[in-house]
Amino acid sequence: MKKITLPILIILLAVAASFGQEKRVALVTFFGDKKIGGTGMGTLGESLMKNPAFNLQPLVDKAYERFVNEFAKDFPFKLIDKNEITSNPQYQSFQSGMMPDTSKNVNKWYGVQYAVIKDMIWAYGDNQGLLKEEKRDPCNLAKIFPDADGILFVTMDYEFESRAMGFAAGAKAYLNMFLYDKKCDKVFRIREQGISKGKVPAAAGIPIMNVEKIQPLCQDATEQLFEELKGKLGKIVKKSAKF
Repeated sequence: MKKITLPILIILLAVAASFGQEKRVALVTFFGDKKIGGTGMGTLGESLMKNPAFNLQPLVDKAYERFVNEFAKDFPFKLIDKNEITSNPQYQSFQSGMMPDTSKNVNKWYGVQYAVIKDMIWAYGDNQGLLKEEKRDPCNLAKIFPDADGILFVTMDYEFESRAMGFAAGAKAYLNMFLYDKKCDKVFRIREQGISKGKVPAAAGIPIMNVEKIQPLCQDATEQLFEELKGKLGKIVKKSAKF
């Protein structure tokens, strides 16, 4: 057997080490969309979104805690500590090229549409359309965290579904994950749903806009979503995270 020269041995060891290193991913945003969709909602979704009594923040906060502390343990990569992300000055001053900040200035008139985790920014992880690379949120955030192997966006949204021949309505909760590698190429897009067990009165499938009934319905759908994800989300991510 021929002897392995020192340079080749060094290269082999370096390759082996690279395979053994756990990839680090920056979770850059986690938010819920207060504008609930569904057939025939129209302006009703806008009015519900603008209602200050309709508060998705507690649901989003709880979902975030479960995501990072429970589900992320099964991912084939490690999430970078939140403090390391949110303490970055460039991250703090980041402004999305796709999503207006509806909590500031004239945008407040449209209503605060998103419930975002404290100290995190709003950023858009879905299809970037025809935007040039320098204007795409995943690309600009990858530049802020050059040591990260990937950039992860997580969002939640809801929609109503007609039940009982239109005389009742349930809710669906969705979890969306968008992962990009450090070169700003999309690795995966995952969308999973949970359907509420409960329902509320409706007319023609459109729920009566009573916040005291809608809020628990969204909570119900969120709980069903995370029950569906148990033992499932980690497998989906492992299968999809090829980067």
